[in-house]
Amino acid sequence: MTDVLSRPAANAPAGPPPPPRAKIRPPWEWTAAGASAAAVLLCSLSLHGVLDGWSWLPPLTLTTAAVIAAMAAARRFRFPTALVPAAGLAALAVVLTWLFAASTALLGLLPTGATLGRGRQLLTEAQATIMNQVPPVLADSGIVFIACLGTGLIALLVDTLATTLRMPAASGLGLLSLLIVPAVLKPESIGALPFILAAAGYLLILATGAWQERPHRPGDAMRRPPRSQVGTAAGIGAGAMILALCLPAALPGFNQGTFPQGSRLNIWTGQSGLNPVVALGNDLRQPSASGRIRYATDSPTSLYLRSTTLEDFSGRRWAPDLREDTRRRGLQDMSPAEVNDRAPAMSVVTTRVSSETYVSPWLLAPYAPQRVSGALGPFSWDPKTMTVISGDNTERGKLDYEVQSLAPNLSQADLQGLAPASKDAVDPVFTSLPEDLPASIRDAAAAATEGTSGPYEQAMAIQAYLRGPAFSYSLDAPVEGGYDGNGIDVLDRFLQEKSGYCTHFAAAMAVMAREAGIPSRMALGFAPGRSTGNSFPGNDGQELREFEVDSRDAHAWPELYFEGLGWVRFEPTPSRGSVPAYAVEPRSNPTQVRDDERDLEAGNPVLPEPLPETSTSAAAPEAAAPPQPEETHAGRFAGVGFGLAAAAGALLSPWLLRRRRRSIRRRLLGPGQPARGRAGASGAGGAGHGHSLTGPATLAWEEAADTGVDYGHVPQKAESPRAYALRLAHEAGLADNSAAALERLRAAYEHEVYAAPAARPQGASGAARDLPPDPGAGLWSDVTAVRQGLQESATWGAKLRARFFPASLASRFQR
Repeated sequence: MTDVLSRPAANAPAGPPPPPRAKIRPPWEWTAAGASAAAVLLCSLSLHGVLDGWSWLPPLTLTTAAVIAAMAAARRFRFPTALVPAAGLAALAVVLTWLFAASTALLGLLPTGATLGRGRQLLTEAQATIMNQVPPVLADSGIVFIACLGTGLIALLVDTLATTLRMPAASGLGLLSLLIVPAVLKPESIGALPFILAAAGYLLILATGAWQERPHRPGDAMRRPPRSQVGTAAGIGAGAMILALCLPAALPGFNQGTFPQGSRLNIWTGQSGLNPVVALGNDLRQPSASGRIRYATDSPTSLYLRSTTLEDFSGRRWAPDLREDTRRRGLQDMSPAEVNDRAPAMSVVTTRVSSETYVSPWLLAPYAPQRVSGALGPFSWDPKTMTVISGDNTERGKLDYEVQSLAPNLSQADLQGLAPASKDAVDPVFTSLPEDLPASIRDAAAAATEGTSGPYEQAMAIQAYLRGPAFSYSLDAPVEGGYDGNGIDVLDRFLQEKSGYCTHFAAAMAVMAREAGIPSRMALGFAPGRSTGNSFPGNDGQELREFEVDSRDAHAWPELYFEGLGWVRFEPTPSRGSVPAYAVEPRSNPTQVRDDERDLEAGNPVLPEPLPETSTSAAAPEAAAPPQPEETHAGRFAGVGFGLAAAAGALLSPWLLRRRRRSIRRRLLGPGQPARGRAGASGAGGAGHGHSLTGPATLAWEEAADTGVDYGHVPQKAESPRAYALRLAHEAGLADNSAAALERLRAAYEHEVYAAPAARPQGASGAARDLPPDPGAGLWSDVTAVRQGLQESATWGAKLRARFFPASLASRFQR
């Protein structure tokens, strides 16, 4: 809408509309662009903690600045509105090429076919990092590329909404999509300071937008708003931030639902990825089950389903080594690389594994598998760790296979008196430690093994040290202490705090064993779980008892190497899993054994959530099967859903705002609606008629004119309604009925607005009486006919722009 389409004062004398005022264009583009860039960068600071360190911030800042500057320049040189985001996309492509693929680009800036190949490589690296690490992830090139790409697109969206379309409030959707990342990935969520910075950025955009909307007259275009308004706005913004910060402190935490307190969102719920340890803590904190697995076995003792191992403890993050060069194809005649010439009699254990929901590239199997039958797809196995993985490292679902494994019948007598393993007994990766091993780990190992001799006594001493009263099992302490995850630094913190979950206990025993000279590794998989009470006959007639595990049974445990016997499992985590008979610590007073230790020492599985005890005076009811947790898939799609919802909300917000404006006008045209006052009409394009009335014809004409603007037919300066109607009908090629409807709307508008007051009889309400009793229905019918005519004659591109990016929303700022 332009000045000439605005209604003059109700008491103005009849005659032509006043000439348009001089248009002053203060430097809004650059000011608004600077506010958008500042807001995006302030929000991006919340990524600290998702990404390790601050090395990612300079390239992200450069990317944001390049996108915003390109869009501001496009607006400055009067590019068509549709080309402004295109300029931002071009700048994003150039800056990403220069930062990450300059060697493949033309002149180091212009992308080529090789640049696209480099981009795919970076995406693959980022995917591997996400699957192999837990936040904060290392800021390698792939992750920084993803961060810059995502932030650049968000900056483009924010600046488009806040500056190009002049909808600063809607730009908060783009900022929210950036804040969602740390909110769902960091256990402590965004944090107070990053939230304050993000809120300040959003308020800056709103303040800039309000300044743009202020009327600007010749001579005072740069006039600042009154101090009272600034103070009021600052007070409201500060109050809102204080309330947002204080309210969560007054609300209790939550331990149930899709996002339990202290958990990270894991959109791969049910999957272990290439590094199951990254989701282990999150899976244990989930109150609902996912990735349910049933297995039936003839093993007489508790059975651990083993997925993979960690053996390289030299890096800042620990991940499984795929060892692609040494893996062997096929799942028959499998045997460990180490020779177990002193092993006692071995038992052949048959285990049938099935699942409809567990997804992972790693195949679950008891140690040590000999033969696997029924597993679909290409698989390979590693002789050094006896882990099985799919040939293409992709997830496999709907498990249904049978494993034949060998289990040694070990006793304490078999382990006592063994000499330390020779240096060449195992691969050096199972004995190496980082040179900068923290003193706390060395001191703990020395204190635990003091006075012991031989590897078995040392292993038992380390296990007893970690299971002692000084240590406690906790899922929350690592989160609150900031050492949730894995790595030497995390292990250092754990040994100081002495509270954590299975990952910390298993890693501690593995590293302390190496410090004592015992080869070790850390296994990942599932604890024994719960019996279903069912049994099935095996292929050889043996009885297979069925058990069930899910994501909350995810577990980690150490395996220590004893020369001649092979790899032996220990259980240092209190109240989890089961302690094998050969690793049970003798006690002089059995009554001192804790209740949660009795089943562990008996070799029976421990439920992750034991039922509450009943009164001892009541008769003991018949033992019932423990309640089965309800499996849910909500977390699997929650992250993707949030991102898609935020993006869809941002893209659909112009359409929703335009639809709301049309609905309001239609409602005001309803039967019995009086003329409406337009307070504050002295804004852009107004003539200072603060109490003028808006009649039904004016509302209908404004809607028709806005529809014309949406389809690209913008009124020209000093163009009268009659001239605009004629041009619109000609340019759009309206059909006869649509052109006639537009002419009726124009005539009704001119009659309502330009007729002299004396020529319009007034009633008590002040509304004109020369219109039918219910003019709204007929007027809106004409509006609908005009809109349908514009739709029929428009191209598909114009239809999309009119629906999802209606230009009339910004017309009030272009006067």
